[in-house]
Amino acid sequence: MGTRINDLQVTKVVDGDTIKVQLENDEETLRLICVDTEESHPGGSKPVTEAGKAASQMAKEYFASPNGGLVQVDIEFDTDDPIDVCRIKHRGNYGRLICYVHKDKENFNLKLVREGWSPYFVKYGRSRAYHRPFVIAEAQAQAENLVIWNPATNKGGESRDYVTLLPWWVLRASIVEDYRKSGVAAGVLSVRLDYEKLVQAAGAEQLVTVLCDLRSGVNKWTAGGALIYAGSKHHKFNLWVPDAQSDEKAPLLRLIEKRYAGVGRGYAYVSGRAEMYGPIPQIVLADIAQLSDFPSEG
Repeated sequence: MGTRINDLQVTKVVDGDTIKVQLENDEETLRLICVDTEESHPGGSKPVTEAGKAASQMAKEYFASPNGGLVQVDIEFDTDDPIDVCRIKHRGNYGRLICYVHKDKENFNLKLVREGWSPYFVKYGRSRAYHRPFVIAEAQAQAENLVIWNPATNKGGESRDYVTLLPWWVLRASIVEDYRKSGVAAGVLSVRLDYEKLVQAAGAEQLVTVLCDLRSGVNKWTAGGALIYAGSKHHKFNLWVPDAQSDEKAPLLRLIEKRYAGVGRGYAYVSGRAEMYGPIPQIVLADIAQLSDFPSEG
């Protein structure tokens, strides 16, 4: 099991998979790990659905206190690192803490999957602590045709394409598992989990290999080059392809577009000399040999 922090006051229920809690002097937003309920608020890239609105309402009722207000919960991280390390390490693309939430000894993340409010969301890797229970819970919900698995829930309106999404998530999860088993031992850095190490390596202009998510492909063309945002808003890290319009760089850009971007593999091991470009660490890409599906040669 992972590191836990107990008895935190819930301050707000945002939707089915996101809540806020008071943690010491900070109000922290929690993004529940391994779940992804459908949307209840417009404005994002995913459609608002009846299932999403129902999941949000269920969560608000679940975390409501019988005496008024909201309950206290325990949170659990997916590793057993010290609390101060977990609070840095387990943050998602928008700075939210990624964790499990327990209320009255019930794992709310598992409840969401077991009752059909969410698929088992492995886009960023399988659960270390509860992989088997999640798989069993999802299978049960599918067999019983619960909520998102029942087309009638969304009443013929907007819905999510799980037929396409689930195999893609499983592919990405298998890549993350390879990283956990062999990449870490090989010294590969994760943009999210090892960001401080990456910044230090860039400051010293060291040769590194970094596990990057390239699913967005080229984000910006500027000054004759191609800029790839290989990190996130909270963990900024760029790949820079100079002279990107040249014939020499065409194979490199085709590889990124055809193999890693969109619903391709997404994850790639990128090797090169890290350096700082202003406040942001980056690697300059010049050759397809810098991209690999494997953490090391052999």
